[in-house]
Amino acid sequence: MIDYKETKKTASRKKTLSKINLAIRFSIWLCLGISGTLILLCAVAYVVNSELFHLKTIEVKGNAHVDRNEVLSLLDLERGDNIFSWDMEAAKGRLLANPWIKDISISRNLIPSRVTVRIEEHRPTATLFLKDKPYYVSEEGSVFAAATEDTYGFMIQAADYEPANGDEDLNGVLKSAMNAVAIVESRRLKVKDLVIEAGGVMNIRLAMGITLVILGEMTPRKVDLALRAIRELKPVSGTIMDLTCKDKIVLRNRGQYGSQG
Repeated sequence: MIDYKETKKTASRKKTLSKINLAIRFSIWLCLGISGTLILLCAVAYVVNSELFHLKTIEVKGNAHVDRNEVLSLLDLERGDNIFSWDMEAAKGRLLANPWIKDISISRNLIPSRVTVRIEEHRPTATLFLKDKPYYVSEEGSVFAAATEDTYGFMIQAADYEPANGDEDLNGVLKSAMNAVAIVESRRLKVKDLVIEAGGVMNIRLAMGITLVILGEMTPRKVDLALRAIRELKPVSGTIMDLTCKDKIVLRNRGQYGSQG
């Protein structure tokens, strides 16, 4: 006869020990987590309240056109402020909004508590007059700020120039102009100023009174041709040397000179 009586299941000793070990491990990790959190909170409280991290000095380096007081104002940081609770990235963004500032780095030092600001400014190489309004042009050939009463470098006159595609065309022409001036002056010819006409034709006026006319990119070969013409023909002040042709120079306003191949 089969006995269908219900039998009771008892947990094995091995399973009981496993559960106890699991509970112990959980308790240990919980304690460690709580301890770590308390330590972190204490560390944060120490950093926030300790005088060790209260600002003592601010150093500003590399500024020539940007006033130190303006830099300090944009930093929004004062002596005694905690250097770690201060939003350094927000301050950097405010400073980069200044048109004179090309790049900037900010560092924090602990002993003594100090913030150092290193500024890289744009270098004004020319002053552009566009539609009777003056602007500063960087060495890369881009307009970076409206000009004040001060002028820098050589003058670029562009009263009659109308960029077809706005800033993109203007920057392209300015880069070509800066490149042309650099090539001309590398041949020891001093540039007085430059005039950009409609269509992007450039008139480079030399200190000796001669004007070099180009359309597009200036090349060292074109300048060398101009130098040869100057040595051989000795053109007088006011002569216009047209370099828009590929392999020759045309001298205008002085018909007796003709062309220089």
